[in-house]
Parts: sequence; structure tokens; C-alpha cells
Amino acid sequence: MMESYEFFIQTRKEDIDFINKIMEAYEGIGVVRTNDPKKGLITIITTTDFKDTAKEIITDLGKNYVQIEILKEGLWSGDL
Repeated sequence: MMESYEFFIQTRKEDIDFINKIMEAYEGIGVVRTNDPKKGLITIITTTDFKDTAKEIITDLGKNYVQIEILKEGLWSGDL
């Protein structure tokens, strides 16, 4: 059964737009929601089918392009 899944992420405020554009480029993998732009807190919402792919993208972004840290992940809480 496919369920929604989320990653709570800490990044720099100047990296939020770049992360959003990368996730948009992977059509259907995940949606970025900005929780607190000043603090660089975002959520990437995906599905359980794509959570591993989304995590690979997040990890690659952190290794090569931006400061990014997964603070928490799990089934989507339903908050937007």
C-alpha cells in the first residue's frame, strides 16, 4: 500500500529555492514545503514507493551542492 512519507530538513535559507527546483525536475518524486524560510526548515513530501529515491536525491544534494540535513523522517503527518 502506497502512503505519503515526509522528510523534515534543515538547510540554509539561500538553498531552499535550489532544492525546490531540483525536486521539481524529478517530476512526481516529491514536493517541497517551506516551514520556516528564515531558519531554513523545509519538508519534502513523497510516497513510500519513492522515499528511497527521494533520500538518495537529498543525500546527493548534501554531498555535492548544498548544506542539508534530515532532522526527521517518517510517514506523513498530514500537515501542509
